[in-house]
Amino acid sequence: MNEPILLSRQGRRQRGLSMVELMVAITIALFIALGLSLLYVNMKSAFNSQNQMAQVQDAERLAVTMLTTTVQSAAYFPNPVANTRAVALPANATANADGTTFAAGQGITGTGAQGSSTSHTIDVRFQSASGDGLMNCQGQTNTSGSTLVWINSFTVDANNELECSVNGNTPVVLVNNVAKMTVLYGVDVNADGYADSYLDAATISTGNLWASVRSAQVTLTFVNPLASQTGGSATLPTPWVQTIALQNML
Repeated sequence: MNEPILLSRQGRRQRGLSMVELMVAITIALFIALGLSLLYVNMKSAFNSQNQMAQVQDAERLAVTMLTTTVQSAAYFPNPVANTRAVALPANATANADGTTFAAGQGITGTGAQGSSTSHTIDVRFQSASGDGLMNCQGQTNTSGSTLVWINSFTVDANNELECSVNGNTPVVLVNNVAKMTVLYGVDVNADGYADSYLDAATISTGNLWASVRSAQVTLTFVNPLASQTGGSATLPTPWVQTIALQNML
């Protein structure tokens, strides 16, 4: 009769990890954890960068919308049959926020010289009838029961904020991160209804050409939210340029 073969205790014993194998496994695990951590940090940084750029794009759209809506209303008055522009928009004795004034019938003015390192200003005025829904640059409408003249003054303050005041009152911040605003005005010198050249406010004031302005070209340069990154510039490389026709001054 065959006797059963007995496995020795030594043969059944499970072999454990050596110290070298354990150290290798720990090292691999640490590399994997480090890689995952770097991946998380990079993904979070990319998300934050995209979010910051999205906020700037929202600010760009809001700024351009507010400027366009207001500027294109320059020199408007509600009843041209019974009124004239000079009567509806008389000369103002009180200076605007930037020190400029309006002549009778004038709907737009401003300050600034081309090539200047500082931001330009722009002032727009129009008349609003009560209940007509026409908004000033702060989003207010006329509910006074009579006509009102809105003077909307745009400027960029020292905190890179595009702000607007109405009739010389406290300004309201419209958007942040605006590094600079420049404005050129399309001047129709031959009275054919089209702008022949674009000039800055200083040149127009010197030549007394405000009555010939037919459009405004606003350029907004925004702060770069990613400027702290390697090689980042202080401002975004592409400014936002918007040309706005002044239909009420044709």
